[in-house]
Formats: sequence, C-alpha cells, structure tokens
Amino acid sequence: MKTKKILKTWIIMLGALPRGIAAFVITITGLCVGLPLAIFIVGLPILAGTLIACEGILKADRRLIADWESQDSESNIPYLESMKKDLLDIKNDKRLKDWRGWKEVLGDIQSYRSLIYGIIQFPISIYVFVQALIIPIVTGALILSPLAEFISLKVFSFDLFADDWFMNWLFSEWSTMQRAWFNTGLGILLLFAIPFLVRKLGGYYATWIHWASGTTK
Repeated sequence: MKTKKILKTWIIMLGALPRGIAAFVITITGLCVGLPLAIFIVGLPILAGTLIACEGILKADRRLIADWESQDSESNIPYLESMKKDLLDIKNDKRLKDWRGWKEVLGDIQSYRSLIYGIIQFPISIYVFVQALIIPIVTGALILSPLAEFISLKVFSFDLFADDWFMNWLFSEWSTMQRAWFNTGLGILLLFAIPFLVRKLGGYYATWIHWASGTTK
C-alpha cells in the first residue's frame, strides 16, 4: 500500500466523524419534527428532505470510497469541493418541489437505507475516527519512550516505568531505559504494521458504505 493511499485512507477515516455527526443530527431532527407533523401533511416535505439530505451525505461517502478503491487511487478529488457539490445537489433537488417528489422519495426503499445510514453512521464514525487517531499516536508514543523517560527523569525526577506491573513482571531485572527501548521496538513493529491496519480499517468502512448505499465493490 503506497504512502499516498495510506494518507488518503487516514483522511477519509478522520472525515467520517463530521459526516456522521451531520447525518445523525439531520436524521434525528427530521424524524422528531417530521413524524408528528406528517398527519397534517406539513411533515411530509420535512421527512422527504431528511431522506434526501441523508442520501446526499451517503453519496459523498460513496464517492470517496469509490475513489479510494479505484486503480488510480492516488488521484486527488478536492474533498471540500465534492462536499459543496453534494450540498448544492440536496438544495436543488427537484423532488422537494411538490407532492409527487415527496411521494417518490418516501416510496423509495433506498431512501430508508440512507435513513439507516444517518443513524448508524454516527457510532461507526466515532469508532473509525478514534482508531485513525489511536494508531499513529500509540506508534509515536512507543517510539519516543526513551526520550519521554529521559525528560521525565531529568526534569521531573519521575520514573515512568517504576510502577508498571507488566514491566516489573516481565522484565524485573531491566533498567527503566531498557524498558523504554523495548517500547521503541514495539513502536517500530507497529509502524510497519500501519499499512495493514489502515487498509483493514478502510476496507471495513468501505463495506459498511457499500451496504448502506446498496452497491457492490
């Protein structure tokens, strides 16, 4: 997996959270307002607009995943321009103009997949976002353990590994700096594993987007 594709995957994973928040807020607000008003017909365009908005956000996700999976995956799609285009598509959607459009949206099964996406995308995006942060942060922290231990001892007179029960059990005879260098070794191993971990994370996320959009890879 090339470096540019790893970076692109990482950006997609980080961007999943704002998309998830937007979809969740729109979905819950639309349902809470639209369902009670549906009996007065006023709620129908609100519900239709909610489904169209979720569909638009899902469309943006699907486009990002399609680009990520393509052979020419190192091409750069302007992310903000893509999102702006999708927002304009939602605003100008002709199905919001009259009751025939509302009926078309509310009667489309795929629209309800988008609704499910709007709800479930939020917890999934939190998980993906956290994992995308944890992997590089933990790797960096492990690699820099000797430096952290040196600063801790010299500046704060505090031993980072003195009360570490795992280290005391596994390496009871080792000095704190030896334990720190052991962590560096683990960090280097994790660094080499990052392409695999990122690829798997992106693959699982792509599977979810394919299911939500009703498409196949």
